[in-house]
Amino acid sequence: MTNMMRQKKSLPLGVDLGTEAVSVVAADTSNDGFTIAESRTLEVIKASDGNADRAIAETLRTIVSGFATKERRCVLAAPAADTVMKTFRVPPHMRRREAERAAALEANVIVDWPNAERLVALDPIPGRSDEMLLTIARNRSIERIVAIARAGGLRAVAVDTPACAWRRALPNADAVLDCSTDQATLDIFGDPVGVTHRFPPRLIDERLASSVRAALVEARREGIADPQRLAILGTRLRLELLDELLHDDGYALSLVSFGDIEAPSWSLAYGLSTWSIARRGMASP
Repeated sequence: MTNMMRQKKSLPLGVDLGTEAVSVVAADTSNDGFTIAESRTLEVIKASDGNADRAIAETLRTIVSGFATKERRCVLAAPAADTVMKTFRVPPHMRRREAERAAALEANVIVDWPNAERLVALDPIPGRSDEMLLTIARNRSIERIVAIARAGGLRAVAVDTPACAWRRALPNADAVLDCSTDQATLDIFGDPVGVTHRFPPRLIDERLASSVRAALVEARREGIADPQRLAILGTRLRLELLDELLHDDGYALSLVSFGDIEAPSWSLAYGLSTWSIARRGMASP
């Protein structure tokens, strides 16, 4: 007789499509909780014909073909530069369709992208009946990553924002600084909407610390968040240098880690892999 209590269920793959590297996380869930079954990051080898998207797709296909899982659904990260999130206040008794029409009108004020070039989504915010999460994205950016996933042998079932994925991946942090590439990115988690800062490439530690400090102070001043705990995706040396520069300001810095794995390159893909179970509270590193 099959022990149903121990059956595992595969989740959509978390896929982080970068121009320099691709990361994929395969996760399972059971009554025992959430586990990472497989993970891999692979550098993108530039195509001889200069077709960057095809090179990314081929890299993705190589990763997935080496996985044991047969799961081919996936969750992708929307390009942060082409995505805007805001809270949308819902008047009492407003129906869903009315809310969607009102959100489309509000999007006209938030971004100057033509109607034909944007996607607008409304999602509920747990515990809040009078507010929803309004997300606006450039449709060509979404269509591009969905097409890359399809060319890599996957079927996208959702496109998530990096900030939401990071927040699920790091529930004990108030913000995450990704300085694993030349251009550092800071995501400050708000309630429910935070803010993202992309800093100039190749900043020295002193300049980066100064920029991060200013962004954290601004978030507090504008009532977005009161960040105290900053997770760092980077080397331990980078953590120590930034901690020395920011410690006196009262910030607690730590490396992004999952169990005994420190600062894995697939960290964002991990957050994406938790998309389908986050509301059940099962995903915890």
